[in-house]
Amino acid sequence: MEIIGINIKARREESSMTLRDMADKLGVSASFLSQVETGKASPSLSTLKKISGILQTTVGELIGENVVAPAHPVIRSGERQSIKNIGDGIDIYLLSSPDSNNQMEPLLFRLNENADSGETSIRHFGQEFIIVIKGSMEINLNDNKYMLNKGDSIYFNSNVPHSFRNTAKGETEAIWVVTPPSF
Repeated sequence: MEIIGINIKARREESSMTLRDMADKLGVSASFLSQVETGKASPSLSTLKKISGILQTTVGELIGENVVAPAHPVIRSGERQSIKNIGDGIDIYLLSSPDSNNQMEPLLFRLNENADSGETSIRHFGQEFIIVIKGSMEINLNDNKYMLNKGDSIYFNSNVPHSFRNTAKGETEAIWVVTPPSF
């Protein structure tokens, strides 16, 4: 059901419609619609039909029946797309083709020596998985510090305040998988 919510949210945002505007048109609460978009609630078939009408699409499109495999599913190491820099000395690369139907986002993080996520902890909806492939890093979850060395991994809910820093002498690399996609 999560793909339905992701598709509804993407279509709603493409239409520049607020959550409240759409909820009012549907005759449901904004809270319920938010739960549908995050995969925590399932709309009835009649509500799904109303949603597709408001978004000028079909129920089939919302449930992902027309999803096709990406034309180029392989990302070569020299072709990785660099995305926004979240801090000095931190480079992030996409490890998959951007696709609105993706339910997770694999990323390569490269952290220069002493690089960190900043003084403020990060919080957002979703979950994260990290595996260190070079160097070492510290992950701070709700003021609990976890040291990760090459080969170590961690999995956590993204709504837990978190931060990170490179603890290695030199560069650290980590594969970071985020769901839902957020970059």
